[in-house]
Amino acid sequence: MLLQSLWHWAVAELMQSSSTPHLDVELLLAMHLGLTRAQLYSQAACSVVSLPTKRAIKATVKHRKMGEPMAYLLGQQEFWSLRFLVNSSVLVPRPETELLVELVLKNYTTAAKKIADLGTGSGAIALALASERPAWHLIATDCCRDALRLAERNSHRHGLQNVELRWGDWCGAFQTGECFDAIISNPPYLAYQDLHFQSELGLRFEPEIALISGENGLNHIKVIIDQARHYLRAGGWLFLEHGYKQGEFVRQFFLKCGYQRLQQHKDLAGNPRVMSGKWH
Repeated sequence: MLLQSLWHWAVAELMQSSSTPHLDVELLLAMHLGLTRAQLYSQAACSVVSLPTKRAIKATVKHRKMGEPMAYLLGQQEFWSLRFLVNSSVLVPRPETELLVELVLKNYTTAAKKIADLGTGSGAIALALASERPAWHLIATDCCRDALRLAERNSHRHGLQNVELRWGDWCGAFQTGECFDAIISNPPYLAYQDLHFQSELGLRFEPEIALISGENGLNHIKVIIDQARHYLRAGGWLFLEHGYKQGEFVRQFFLKCGYQRLQQHKDLAGNPRVMSGKWH
């Protein structure tokens, strides 16, 4: 089968289910054929695709048509200008989460610091910080061993030696008496009945444990705010990503737990996205 014919078929298949069908097909074809996107265009009219490769491409296109995220199909996602291996054991890193990285870098200089990333998943946040601050010691935790194995692969991939991976549930991975200059987290914050979760096809393929947090989406947020204060140095900060409608509750719970100098930070879309608070 000619590459050009397969290309046209794939775009037609995705036209109704993807907002970027042409780009999706280019990336999927390039992956399966081992070509750059420029090579695809130069060879489309004359290249013949073998039967096994054609079958593989058609299977992948059908997965995309059902809503499976491109990151899972390609096996990687860019975050903070770094490429991270991803699979269905971790949440796909999102651009809005880069705000967490920006805030922590802005708050601390290059001097040695001890920073914890709770629920690290693919390791994107911790490894992005580690790449920018080689003098820092990053502790990245997760309760999913498959996620930690993937984070370890990403750490090796980028040659980062200043990240320590630990298994555990939120601050349960810390040692008694351990203290940090900052604790950061992008925890699950969707509710079971969240319409966004029900309507966005791609979320169905991502691990529920990394998305859902009880009936109102706040269970894990409350646990982290409560636990983190016992592991922050005096003057240390907690940076917590949350849902765009949860800002006021998160602020009130920060105050209830004794944090000071609270700041609400908005993402590029103008939505409240991160709350930070200083421990006295």
